[in-house]
Amino acid sequence: MIYGEWLTGIGLVLLGLVTGFVGTNTGGSVFLTVPVMIWLGIPPQSSIATARLASLGTMVAGLRQFHNQGKVDYIVAIPAAVLGLLGALAGASLLLQIDALLLHRVIGVLTLLLVALSLVKKPRTSDKAPSRISRFFGYILFIPIGMIGGLFGGQAKLSTYLYILFFKKSISESVGTRKVGGLVLSVGSLMIFGLSGIINWQYGACLIIGTLLGANAGAKFALKKGDDWMEAVFNVVVVVLALRMLFY
Repeated sequence: MIYGEWLTGIGLVLLGLVTGFVGTNTGGSVFLTVPVMIWLGIPPQSSIATARLASLGTMVAGLRQFHNQGKVDYIVAIPAAVLGLLGALAGASLLLQIDALLLHRVIGVLTLLLVALSLVKKPRTSDKAPSRISRFFGYILFIPIGMIGGLFGGQAKLSTYLYILFFKKSISESVGTRKVGGLVLSVGSLMIFGLSGIINWQYGACLIIGTLLGANAGAKFALKKGDDWMEAVFNVVVVVLALRMLFY
């Protein structure tokens, strides 16, 4: 890396610390990571692909913490992950074909929509076991959600709602279980991004270092203290960045 790239790399490590800490709980680190990377001059497609590489750090560290707490239902998570992967591969392929300026607008709109979704009060967990029909439709919906994840990311919030509404999981169980699909989705998308050559591996390594440290600390914090206040601050910052994307 040249001098300017070293500064960018250091900045991305710090960005990874912040987004890893908050994102492992809110599921929206990509909403902050991608706009900041674009602001730093990295092309939109490369920003999304490189941020996806860094999300592995969040997924691995977060999954480990929730697994240790017994909050991951692998029986439910594996079929959902396979269906989500199908959608993710389609979304990742679409990303490679979108014009950069249009992608700016798409990122801005998707970010605002998903942040708006995060403001909706989380549904209550039901004590009743999910019916077969409920589980069936829940699984089917992982395909379009996976497509959103492959195209841009940020599918974690939607996955959380699916696990609560269709599989009757608690919030903590939903957050833990969704990380299995998120990890599979990330690996599948990265296969396409890697073959296309749009991943900045040096910057990705910087983000991974930060996200591994941040996500590990964030998961421990959330399991003890909760994450509502972090999500509120995070959403304000993300909305500002999304509006900048729309009017870039």
